[in-house]
Amino acid sequence: MIIGHLPIGYFVSRYLIKKLKLPLNNVWLGVGIFAAILPDLDYLYWIFSNSQNNTHRGYLTGYPLFYLTLFILCVIIYRIFNKKWLKFAIIIIYINIFVHLSLDTVFYGIKWFYPLSAAYVGIYNVGGYGSGVGVQIPNYWQHWYWYLEIALWVFAVISIIISSYKKELT
Repeated sequence: MIIGHLPIGYFVSRYLIKKLKLPLNNVWLGVGIFAAILPDLDYLYWIFSNSQNNTHRGYLTGYPLFYLTLFILCVIIYRIFNKKWLKFAIIIIYINIFVHLSLDTVFYGIKWFYPLSAAYVGIYNVGGYGSGVGVQIPNYWQHWYWYLEIALWVFAVISIIISSYKKELT
């Protein structure tokens, strides 16, 4: 997924905010949306480091074990301080991160079993780019997944407009 993580993060965060009975505000939405794109922040380093022969998913921020370790540390911190807002933040952040990683598994693949295995796990791959696993797709721009990303953006924009009209954001 190239541009779809942000709108997916918006929808996942809205769902979690409602489920957790939190106020629908820019802070909780911002936390969730930021978490939804967090695993791709290494992309900036990847671009500027001149290492385009490798996928940015080979960096530490592309490994589920990295986030699982941070999650365990956050839960320990929560258990020490027992702040309700921290519990909600942990839930929103880590669900969005693991949704991101799951979506990255569909295209290109990620190292779900690292460090036990350095193999990428994925379903589709564009022209051998990245991990090289999965069904090879010659052109991402003509694949249904690309159109799904566009549709997600359209639905997210419509949802934001409707929320603004209904004055749902506090």
